[in-house]
Amino acid sequence: MVKSEERWRCKRCDKPFSIKSCSWLKCSKLSLETIWLLLWCWQNKVPVDQTSKIVCVSLPAVYHWFDMFRSKVPEERINSMLKGDIACDEMYTKDCSIIGAKEKGTKKIALRVIRQKSVQRQHAIDFLTQFVEANSKVCTDGASIYKGMGNWTRLEHEYEIHKRFEFTLTAEIEGVWANFRTFVRRMYHHVTKYKLENLVAEFCLRFSHDEIFESPDRYWEICLGTKPFAL
Repeated sequence: MVKSEERWRCKRCDKPFSIKSCSWLKCSKLSLETIWLLLWCWQNKVPVDQTSKIVCVSLPAVYHWFDMFRSKVPEERINSMLKGDIACDEMYTKDCSIIGAKEKGTKKIALRVIRQKSVQRQHAIDFLTQFVEANSKVCTDGASIYKGMGNWTRLEHEYEIHKRFEFTLTAEIEGVWANFRTFVRRMYHHVTKYKLENLVAEFCLRFSHDEIFESPDRYWEICLGTKPFAL
């Protein structure tokens, strides 16, 4: 392609086109500069209301673009495969629950939203089978859903009782829940059950310090395989 008269033209057919037309940005009416600034705000955890003021777009538009940026991230980058010593626990909201695990001493986590008010044993089996390597040691709070874990997975199980104020084994995953609540409150203020899975996915990326948050250019390289623009 070549740039002529402030427009991009195809070398073969000489037809003009926008740089946005080669990606999922093609239907956007916003300028490239505005999109770039929205992406920068999302990467840097600028709260949605503050982003609206900085970029001069409506609050619904900010939510829309933040959703778009998140949805274009390759799914395989969201949850990590865990091994070794693992802390596992659940978090509960009004309408849903989340089961999560963290590889101790690392930034690797895996979280899954359960569309029920409680986590059942089958949910735990499916989650641990998918995200924890065999022969790892899983530390829990001794909930009944984990009892007999060694019978249905090749995992070693160690537990403590929170009612006895024992929190040493699961301290790291408890810290993950605290970080998640702070992230939602500061950046989005609240979350509905319909958006919970999306924000959990975004949190996993941020917690693991995924490189897509390094810069807008890095995001485009990873999520589009190219840079649609450079400012």
